[in-house]
Amino acid sequence: MAEVLLKMEAGVELLLAVGLSMSAAHFFSLLANRLGPVQIAVHLLFDALGLSLAFLLGILCDSLILTSLKDVPLHPITFANHILPAIWPGLFYILAGAPYISDLIAVTLFAWIHLNVVVLLKAIYGIPLEQGLVMALPGFALALVLIALLFAQRWKSSYAQLAREVALNH
Repeated sequence: MAEVLLKMEAGVELLLAVGLSMSAAHFFSLLANRLGPVQIAVHLLFDALGLSLAFLLGILCDSLILTSLKDVPLHPITFANHILPAIWPGLFYILAGAPYISDLIAVTLFAWIHLNVVVLLKAIYGIPLEQGLVMALPGFALALVLIALLFAQRWKSSYAQLAREVALNH
């Protein structure tokens, strides 16, 4: 896996930056749960790596689908280098930490990322927009499910820690 990431050129930095932005959106909830600075840094780092992996697996899924539909032997690293720029709106995910409008921001950013993938599929591989929308959906859905599972696990562990602290104080 490390060798693959090294061959992906600048895409890895963007992938990690998006992961950090998404994990940083939960900074205030981690702080509210009275975690220490080291614990927060570890949570943010592991979340960033997990979120980056979710997007990478989604892109790999898209690569496999494109290879099967186009009958073109496509190297996953080449595909990832072409498609990773589509996730740049994820750099703004840190704004999803805003109260009241966080869900709207998150949904907008995920939709923007999916549409970027569709546009890049048209521009690079000549896939019509309608076909690209359907073709990119499984990879996008896989990434969203993995991200939701990671977020759900993080929230569950945060609430469990808060409950332990409350029980100790009473």
